[in-house]
Order: sequence, then structure tokens, then C-alpha cells
Amino acid sequence: MRWTRTLVAFTLALAAGVTTVAGAAQSTQGPPSLQPRWESRLQQQLGLSDQQLQAIRDVYQRDAGAKRQHGQQLRQAQAELRHLALTSTDNHAIQAKQDDVERLMAQSAQMRTSTLRQVAPILTPDQREKLVLLMERGGHGRHRRQAS
Repeated sequence: MRWTRTLVAFTLALAAGVTTVAGAAQSTQGPPSLQPRWESRLQQQLGLSDQQLQAIRDVYQRDAGAKRQHGQQLRQAQAELRHLALTSTDNHAIQAKQDDVERLMAQSAQMRTSTLRQVAPILTPDQREKLVLLMERGGHGRHRRQAS
């Protein structure tokens, strides 16, 4: 049971990260002064060329609609699960909804992995290592963890 809770908590955190990245990918292209903050920060921290940045932007925008819809489905299923857990005594219904949420979370992880696999060839080996470090310390989202 403890393992399941840990897995669900981890997957929720991962889904929140995917939603954050997908939301950032919805931004429109404009002059450098109007670039979304995530793009300019990423370009500065990784030393990306304008061509690399555009290629990464294209990767994120390619499936932005599907990612947005998936995120909405996941949030809806999570809300339904919370509601069932608090109001229902039907263990089968709760388990079915939990299975649904876990399936959607697994799909979120697959989508995130697919996106990263598409971004990887755009980056140099040094940039990939920098991105790994940024992601490990939480530099890709709003809630940064302190480096230990």
C-alpha cells in the first residue's frame, strides 16, 4: 500500500511537470524580447542557438493540442477519484477510477519521454548534460528545489 501511494504521488508530480511544459509549449513565437521566459531561460542556461531553440519550440508545439487535452482528461479523472474516495463506499468504482488515473499518468510519462527523445538530438552532448542537471534540480518548473 505504501508503494502504491508513493507511486501515485510520484506520478502526480510528473504529471504536473508535463502539464507545465505543455502549457509553456503553447506559447506563440515572437521577437526575442517577447519570448516566453522558459524559452529565454533555457536558451541562456544551455547556450542554445536560435535554430536549436526554434527546433525545440517546434517539438513542443507539434503535439501541444493532444497534450493539453490529455492534461484535461487527467485532471478530470483525478478530481473524480478524489470525489469518489471521499463520498463513495463502492470499492470497485474507486479502484476502477484509480486504474484510470494511473493509466493516464503512465501515458503522461510516455508523452514526456517521447518529447525528451525528440529534443535530445537537437542538443549537443554538453547541452544534454546541462539539461539533465537542470531537470534534476528542478530548474524546469516554477517550484525549484534547493541543490544539495
